[in-house]
Amino acid sequence: MIRRFFKKKQTLYPADSYSKEYIENMLKASEYELTRIPTIFSFLLTSSDDLKIRTAKVLYEYVISLNILELSKLDNLFRERTSLDWSYDWRNESPENLLLPDMSDDEKLIILGLCSFHPNGYFREKAIHLLNLDDSGKELPYLLIRCNDWVTEIRETAKKYVKIRLTIKNVNHIVSNLPLFFKLKNTKRNDNSVFEDVVQLLSQKESLPFLDEGTKSDFTKIRYFCYQTIIYSKLVNKEILINYLKLEKEPHPRLLLFNEIIGDISVNEFKNYYPILKKDKFPMIRAKVLEKYYSFFPGESVLELESALLDKSGTIRSIARFLLKKQNITDFAPFYIRMINSEQFLRGAILGLGEVGKKEHVQLIIPFLGNLNVSIVKAAIYAISMLDGENQKEYFMRLLDHKQEGVANAARKSLTKVYYNDMKEQLSNLFKETKYEHTKYNLALLLCSLSKWDAINYIIEFYVNTEDTVISDIGRKNFVKWIGNFNRIFDSPTMNQIEAIKYTLAKYGRKLEKQEVKDIEFYIKGFQ
Repeated sequence: MIRRFFKKKQTLYPADSYSKEYIENMLKASEYELTRIPTIFSFLLTSSDDLKIRTAKVLYEYVISLNILELSKLDNLFRERTSLDWSYDWRNESPENLLLPDMSDDEKLIILGLCSFHPNGYFREKAIHLLNLDDSGKELPYLLIRCNDWVTEIRETAKKYVKIRLTIKNVNHIVSNLPLFFKLKNTKRNDNSVFEDVVQLLSQKESLPFLDEGTKSDFTKIRYFCYQTIIYSKLVNKEILINYLKLEKEPHPRLLLFNEIIGDISVNEFKNYYPILKKDKFPMIRAKVLEKYYSFFPGESVLELESALLDKSGTIRSIARFLLKKQNITDFAPFYIRMINSEQFLRGAILGLGEVGKKEHVQLIIPFLGNLNVSIVKAAIYAISMLDGENQKEYFMRLLDHKQEGVANAARKSLTKVYYNDMKEQLSNLFKETKYEHTKYNLALLLCSLSKWDAINYIIEFYVNTEDTVISDIGRKNFVKWIGNFNRIFDSPTMNQIEAIKYTLAKYGRKLEKQEVKDIEFYIKGFQ
């Protein structure tokens, strides 16, 4: 006999009214989408035990794929999307009625966790009481989220249940939920007592192995907050922090570690760690290392600063030149030319010359446009653009049709920095002739960015291009933008431009919406 979720005689199971096709489409989604979960959760409100069990399995797979901050976002989604009309009397309903004996313990826990997101406070409160009966640690994120509940009674109850769990035996689960603890710290409803208790617990020596394990998490935020807690607790020395820095891949936690390492570093410590720090892959860290090196060893810094003149980062090259000027070294072009002629550190040397050179240096760089190394070609494009882009547009034009996408992209970016309206015919012809999709993409962007009255012809042509969805999408977005910005740009069209637009409408107008055609006709009417 089926246990009914609703007590009224009439059938009020929302899922029973959904079509089979709709349910199948939602349950068989190839990719997990956060926004689907509240809808799928409503499938538990069915008279079919089979659908309930299947829904529980799908919800389990969805939820375990989320990180804990995504789980927190799900709380807001449930409030936005869940219907309060599932039943007439939520006060007297129980989350347990959504569970079946055939569901696994993990599936039941996730369903109770999702029940704790329900808009009805009585129902949420019952859910957290049931979650408190679980002591696996998997219940902790749901209880933590409710510590920021807008209903005081629920918030205080959740806080009580969380504090019960703040013991050494639960530190591994606490570490896994650190992003939620830190998020709770910044909420307006929270009194910070939970956060303070967690910090006190994690500052104990016994917690360090669990924090250390947390630094190996796949989730960046967990690693970041583990580092932050370890730093606050002062349980480790700089050498261990350096080891963390070597292993960490993401810039935000790396910068946190670096700032702690460098903050009160002694000269001897800096000497020991400098060979590691100066090779850091993040420019912000390398810049600070270079400045620290100069502050410790100004008299010995010239060679290091000259080496930094060739750094792959423009920021580092700029800082190196700034610090060398303090040493009365001010003419950098000869240095870069020497490096280029000796073919040493070519990329950095070419970019450096582009930053400090003169127009006449372009001739030294042009040969590198034919280099087999893509990074060298891109560096040459950018350097030429900086030195004399306006007079070298033809090189950029040719490189738009380069087989390497990165080179073509660099050429397009350089063209956008100069006046290229006079090249629209060349660009249009190349669009028709090229065999490379990336070239078409770049040309479409350039043609849609021409002056107002020239661009609209290409925008319409691309917009109605049903054979290429990427190009059509560029046209559509630029069409909307063109209409929206019309009254912000007050250029008047020439008679030739008006005639060109009329021709475009005659050719492609039938593929546009009638209102779109009327809009364009209205805009040109006042200029005829």
